Amino acid sequence: MSLLVVGSVAFDAVETPFGKRDRMLGGSASHFSIAASFFTDIRLVAVVGGDFGADERAVFAQHNVDTTDLEVVADGKTFRWFGRYEYDLNVAHTIDTHLNVFAGFQPKLSAGSKNSRLVFLGNIQPDLQRGVREQVPEAELVALDTMNLWIDTTRE
Repeated sequence: MSLLVVGSVAFDAVETPFGKRDRMLGGSASHFSIAASFFTDIRLVAVVGGDFGADERAVFAQHNVDTTDLEVVADGKTFRWFGRYEYDLNVAHTIDTHLNVFAGFQPKLSAGSKNSRLVFLGNIQPDLQRGVREQVPEAELVALDTMNLWIDTTRE
């Protein structure tokens, strides 16, 4: 049985007291898909830009994540997040965010994805989560992730 994962795929630039990385694979759908791939088959729905290359795709392939529904906007740029963590790594500060192609993300589910019984809705705008949920009416288990931004601005 496969698990449908819908959310963000991003490039993160992160600075900690222990080091700095300028471009690494990030996003709620990326992290959740890779972690869950140790337990089940994953179908990923997300959007990336033309700057998302073979190296990034290889990470998903190494974990047998099905990227059939990964939309690529060839002339666009992938979502970027820039952050800094304090010595207490539970404390993060967003320095900058560039939504890029993610700003217009409208999840597109293939027929196979629409038949999913298990669904994880990553940290995306709640109306997008609701729209995906409506496309998988036979899902038996649906879980979601959110954050304070959506709780504060779109509680309904």
